[in-house]
Amino acid sequence: MYKGTFLGLATADTVYYVPHFLERNKKLKAERQLAYAGGPATNAAVAFAAFGNESTLISGLGQHPLTHIAKLDLADHKVRFIDCTDQPRRPPVLSTIIVDLSCGERSVVYSSADLRKLRPDTIKENTLEYTDILLLDGFYLPQAIELATLAKKLDIPVVFDGGSWKEGLEELLPLVDYAICSNAFLPPDCTDKDGLIDFLKELGIQCIAITRDGQPIIAHCQDQTTEIPVMQVKTVDTLGAGDIFHGAFCHYILECDFLLSLERSGEVASLSCTSLGTRAWIEQEKFL
Repeated sequence: MYKGTFLGLATADTVYYVPHFLERNKKLKAERQLAYAGGPATNAAVAFAAFGNESTLISGLGQHPLTHIAKLDLADHKVRFIDCTDQPRRPPVLSTIIVDLSCGERSVVYSSADLRKLRPDTIKENTLEYTDILLLDGFYLPQAIELATLAKKLDIPVVFDGGSWKEGLEELLPLVDYAICSNAFLPPDCTDKDGLIDFLKELGIQCIAITRDGQPIIAHCQDQTTEIPVMQVKTVDTLGAGDIFHGAFCHYILECDFLLSLERSGEVASLSCTSLGTRAWIEQEKFL
């Protein structure tokens, strides 16, 4: 069993599964509805715990009634949650997700996380005690930088989930060991994967991956770039697949090399797309 620490966004999500996307000025009855905790670091923490690991999530939800389902979901999936929001009575970040069952694609509407902050005393000397790996998703940058700095001192590997570019990441990225980015992660003046790889290498990151939905993963390590095939499945729901990939990677990288970790994580993420929601795959042991 490994111990992982995850710092980043936590949201309260409601997901509606519909036969097709809505037309303008129309109502549509959902075929199914789910509600649980969401956010990149949050879903990754749940996935890491699904492998039997000890998972700790540091984020902000607060005490508003709308946080109840998210907190219960984290407890149900054995994620230790440390709530450090600086405004505990404020509603959490809310997301409403609509998934088109005909193709598995999704649309997301969410409240802004830009003004959300964690308490200044969030990071303590013992925050990473016994931690084997740290994942950051780019949210709560002051604490992310502080925690990554502490991780470097303790020789704890730092994984970065690059979903989209955020101002200030230039200070965090030099502290990262493994950068796993989406196609949408484009720093200033970067227009393609080669530019992104060069940008991250200049910041000292040697192990880089770019996920591209169902296309092969671009992997760069030890000055070599290769492609890792993605297992093809019948897609039902792609929601959270990237986050699940990152949580699985945090598990596999502690016992496998970089390329094999990416391959196995890709398999878990692909198989998670064959069921509805971000949790159903956990109940199917064959996925693990």
